[in-house]
Amino acid sequence: MKLYHLKFVSYSINGRFDWEVPFDTFSFCQREEVALLKKLLSIMVLSIAATVGSLTSFSQVEAASAKAVDVTNSYWANASIQHMLTKQYMTTYNDNTFKPEQAITRAEAAAAIARSLQTNIDIENPVKFKDVPTTHPYYKEICQLVKLGVIQKSDAFHPEEPLKRMQVAKMLALAYQIKVDGKNNSQFADITRTHWAKDYIESLADIGIIGGVDAKHFAPDQLVTRAQFAVFVERSMIFQQKIKALEVAYDYLAKDYIPTVNLSSEWSKKVIELINVERQKNKLEPVAYDSKLTQIAIIKAQDMVNRHYFEHVSPFYGAPWDLATLFDYNYTSFGENIARNIKTPEIAVKAWMASPSHRDNILKEHYTNTGVAIAQDNKGNYYWVQMFSSQ
Repeated sequence: MKLYHLKFVSYSINGRFDWEVPFDTFSFCQREEVALLKKLLSIMVLSIAATVGSLTSFSQVEAASAKAVDVTNSYWANASIQHMLTKQYMTTYNDNTFKPEQAITRAEAAAAIARSLQTNIDIENPVKFKDVPTTHPYYKEICQLVKLGVIQKSDAFHPEEPLKRMQVAKMLALAYQIKVDGKNNSQFADITRTHWAKDYIESLADIGIIGGVDAKHFAPDQLVTRAQFAVFVERSMIFQQKIKALEVAYDYLAKDYIPTVNLSSEWSKKVIELINVERQKNKLEPVAYDSKLTQIAIIKAQDMVNRHYFEHVSPFYGAPWDLATLFDYNYTSFGENIARNIKTPEIAVKAWMASPSHRDNILKEHYTNTGVAIAQDNKGNYYWVQMFSSQ
């Protein structure tokens, strides 16, 4: 009975590549304010408010409180609000209230997003809005979002206007660089095919950042409360962190985000360790762990499990180097070893080293990087993918 399955492939952009018959010996989201400046700003703004009798953001000055007196521990959005306050992405008003059910203003939203992005806020080339003076509490943050393309430059910003759900969807997508396309699973009866925010709304709904008010309706014109906005921003930051951690990738072919979490990072590290032992025996430089290449390997391993095949050429993505290119991975040469029905890293490496074709990939002198992934099907079978590249 065959215990293992092994296959290999190697490719170089100079047109040379090797393709051999499988070897059958084995079958198988912090911003700090200067306290003195805040006090001075508070005094200035309160005096203005007393003069004009307005309840704009100029009179509702930020306070440094990390706890809102009007948000209980049992409040549905308490955790998100507390996170925003702790990081000072959002702040309480001067009476230490958060006003969770109050509609968030365009200025407040801009400030929260700009701070959560943790980019350097500068005003070298200040953006001029006729209704946002340089003395505005959120002037720098508003300018920053204009520079980042999140806010459109125009004559007026309307900082005290409330934000609608459709507007928030677009702001979040642009701010956190979420891929937006027209192929989405989420659909709402009140979002027509020609609605200007359709793709923003549906794309964000697909990844759980902002959903409908019920199963069939999104309510695009409904105002967003400060509590809701805190939740939306937190979700966006978490999703962005997953992308940066390579736990999620945007599939340009499927037009969807897909999970890219390895079954066992420890097994992957062990395979690379054992591979480098073999390279050292042959007086070769070690191949370095490549997190991006590992993500590509994860996608390939999961693809074999999901589409029920065991080949180098995916029926969906094509050849291994096509897959790498699709996910924006750069290389000068590329190789792949795959295996299945193998239980441990030691057995996988031993099997690959016993096959001349796999051994050739492992011991190629010009390979500099490697990534290893393991996936498991519903029957408990393991699929192993090791990819090599030259940089």
